[in-house]
Amino acid sequence: MQLPSPYDRLLMPVYLPSFIMSVSQMALLILLPLYVLELGYGPVLASLVMGLRGIGLLLFDLPAGMLVTRFGDKPVLLTGLGLTLAGTLLLAATPHPLILSVAAVILGAGFSAWMLGRQSYIADTCKPDEVGRAIALMAGLQRAGSFIGPAAGGVMAQFAGYPLTFVVAAASAVAAAIFVASFMRNVKHDTGESHEFPAGTLSVLRSHRKVFATAGFAAFALQVMRAARQLLVPLVGAALGLDSVQIGAIYSLSAAVDMCLFYPVGVLVDRRGRKWSAVPSMALFAIGLALLSTAGGFESLLAVSLLLGVANGLSAGIVLIIGADLARQSGQRGQFLGLWRFIGDVGMTASPMLTSVLIGAASLAAASVSAAGIGIAGTLVMILLVPETLRKGPYGRSGPGACGDSQDR
Repeated sequence: MQLPSPYDRLLMPVYLPSFIMSVSQMALLILLPLYVLELGYGPVLASLVMGLRGIGLLLFDLPAGMLVTRFGDKPVLLTGLGLTLAGTLLLAATPHPLILSVAAVILGAGFSAWMLGRQSYIADTCKPDEVGRAIALMAGLQRAGSFIGPAAGGVMAQFAGYPLTFVVAAASAVAAAIFVASFMRNVKHDTGESHEFPAGTLSVLRSHRKVFATAGFAAFALQVMRAARQLLVPLVGAALGLDSVQIGAIYSLSAAVDMCLFYPVGVLVDRRGRKWSAVPSMALFAIGLALLSTAGGFESLLAVSLLLGVANGLSAGIVLIIGADLARQSGQRGQFLGLWRFIGDVGMTASPMLTSVLIGAASLAAASVSAAGIGIAGTLVMILLVPETLRKGPYGRSGPGACGDSQDR
């Protein structure tokens, strides 16, 4: 049976390796801090190791964009998988805290290259009215991985031990690399722009400063809210006296709602426009985070979490989709995507730190309301200042080169 376009040509080079990697990557997100605790190092080092993974992610976003421009999508994807292989083998090799820290940075860098390379490949090989469906399905696979990976990884770590589990994660990177190497064609989009880092990236930032200040801020706000949701829901549950079984049930039900929405969202954004997903998802996120401060027990927290699940489901892939649209229109795709991912990843990384500061200085309620406030600001920017990116270039122009403030490239 022939799959419809664009799923047919993306199945082997993108979707199958994406599913493999999403299961292992989502398992690693849970297992890495648990492994540090299992070794007896305590929550401080566990938090540090996860923070170092985030630093690795941020450090490699901009170089990955430059490398895509210089060498193409396929080599960057294989580099990301190679870094993931190296990081997981380091985890399996030794429990020394310094090695664990180095491995975390390498894993973050590998995930950055893996995410950016896939986004760039879809932008390169899909028509504008296919990008939404293509990326939404990729986001759906990521959600399936978050549903399967932690449970499967936890069972394996329990019965086979953490080192063997990390070896299996390394093997998954090898399997994904085989699919990419065998079925993906290399797409290079050298436009004559500077490959030097950071000079070329700064040039892209200057050329497209209006887009990054508006659409980029909206993407930042959405990522802040996503990260705040992941952190605040269990913290609020614990503050309400709920046990791990009840909090886990809330997460599972919210994830089930989330996973059901990725396909209709992909169709919606390709037929009607990207803002039909972005605006309602951001508004619902802001409402849900504000309501977290009012939760008084299992039922009310479940209701708010389901609302946040709907919000996250409606936003399936939307940051990647808008970024792919804008990068296509910019004429400077690789380095534009590197900057775009950096902005979003700053939001994902900064949100837990901001939340912890607000909780320490004030309360959980202050943290949730503050995240909601950032979300409201992002929603207003998306409504008022970010034009629809599906069929025309932003800010009143269309076609390649429509993304910047100046035509002087």
